[in-house]
Amino acid sequence: MDLGLHHLRIVVVVAEAGAISRAATRLKVAQSGLTAQLRRIEQGFGAPLFDRSRDGVVPTELGRHVILRAEELLRGFADLMATAKLLVPDEQEHSELRLGGGDNPWVPVIATEVRRLLPDRDQITYIEATPATVVDMLRDGKLDVAVLTDYPDVPPAGHEEFDGRLLGVEPLVIGLGAVHRFAGRDEVDLAELADEDWVAPPDAASGLRLSLRLACERAGFSPRFRHFGADRATAEALVASSHAVTVLHRTAAQRKDVRLVRLADEPLWSRTTVVWPAESPMASISDAFHPRRL
Repeated sequence: MDLGLHHLRIVVVVAEAGAISRAATRLKVAQSGLTAQLRRIEQGFGAPLFDRSRDGVVPTELGRHVILRAEELLRGFADLMATAKLLVPDEQEHSELRLGGGDNPWVPVIATEVRRLLPDRDQITYIEATPATVVDMLRDGKLDVAVLTDYPDVPPAGHEEFDGRLLGVEPLVIGLGAVHRFAGRDEVDLAELADEDWVAPPDAASGLRLSLRLACERAGFSPRFRHFGADRATAEALVASSHAVTVLHRTAAQRKDVRLVRLADEPLWSRTTVVWPAESPMASISDAFHPRRL
């Protein structure tokens, strides 16, 4: 696992909160998801960063070292961004509007709305594998606006320093081939899919694959991933041509031979937020910014 600034922020928040439950509340994520994320971070460092007890968490010797250096790095990075902007000549200001996001149906919606409100700006779009990468690009001044999506049990990429707007929370659905035995159903229980082959969400680091795995484990099984690395279009083609299933955004499917079936009790959802720095051109249109799905 490659560690980055967003992982250091998680460690610092846990240390400040003194308990994973309080840190999860501060980060607005499920405690189980934060626990899993923290374990992966500790694996990256090679040893535990915290001693756990009923009363909370206490940093280990390694943890105290990591927290101290993490705080220094986070302060240093914030100072770097602030001072670097002072050194950029006004004539180098770009006329483009740079939009970043993941493989998400909201991205073209936001791109269309921004283009409508800022027609004189050339628009550049970056599709990245992980929300953390998108946030890092935003902090580095490489993006003017970002579309971020997070999922149950997975800590979202921190973006508290930016302005933004929650676009909504929507349940995810299961994509089935037209000949699948559940294709005629309006709803299926996740446990009924225990024996299926799955098309894995496109990138494990986006969070959706972990979210799906945890939801399946709560339903009593581990998903049998058989297809990896597929983007949304390829995932739909695999579903249509075989007996594999996958998880999709409700508005994502474009193929007539793919059926979308609701999950009972909606155990999987996506939460999408659009964020931008205060100095972004987005600030001038935020009051008029009312995106709608196409």
